[in-house]
Amino acid sequence: MKRLMLVVLLIANLWCATKLPPPEILGIRLGMTYSQARANLSTIAQFKNEDEGQEVWTLRNDSHYETLIVGFDRERRVRYVTVLASPQRRAVDYSEIADVHRAISSGQPGNLVFTWKARDPKSHIDYLVIAKGSDPHRLSSYSIKRVGVQNEEEDEESNRKK
Repeated sequence: MKRLMLVVLLIANLWCATKLPPPEILGIRLGMTYSQARANLSTIAQFKNEDEGQEVWTLRNDSHYETLIVGFDRERRVRYVTVLASPQRRAVDYSEIADVHRAISSGQPGNLVFTWKARDPKSHIDYLVIAKGSDPHRLSSYSIKRVGVQNEEEDEESNRKK
C-alpha cells in the first residue's frame, strides 16, 4: 500500500512539473472576443487606458498582480495577456508558472527571462508563456501570447510594404 501511494505521488509530481499553464491569465483567454474579455475584466479590474491596440487594467483584489495588459488582433480577439506583479503583494516564483528546467532561459542575473512554447489541445492555438524578472525567485511579469498573430497596426504596416 505504501509503495502504491509513493508511485501515485511520484506520477502526480511529474505531471505537475511538465504541465504548462493554460492559454489564459485571470480568466482572459487567448482568442477570446473583445466583448468577452471586457466583460470578464470589468468584474476583476478597473480600466486605466487604451493605446495602440492594447488596454491596461488595474486589478482590484489580486494577491499577486496589480496590472493586467491585454492586446487584441485585427479581428478584436485576445492576442496576448500580461500581468505585472506587485512588489507589495505575495511573490510568484517562476516554478509556479511551469517547470523552469523545460523553459528556454535567457538574460542574466538581474534580467531573467523564461519562455515556454505550448499548444492548447482544445483550441489548437500555439502560444508562448513568458515569465520575466530581476529576482531569481520573484517574477515581475507573466505573459501569454498567440504565435503568428499580428495586431492591427502591424498588419496595416505589412500591407503598406507590399
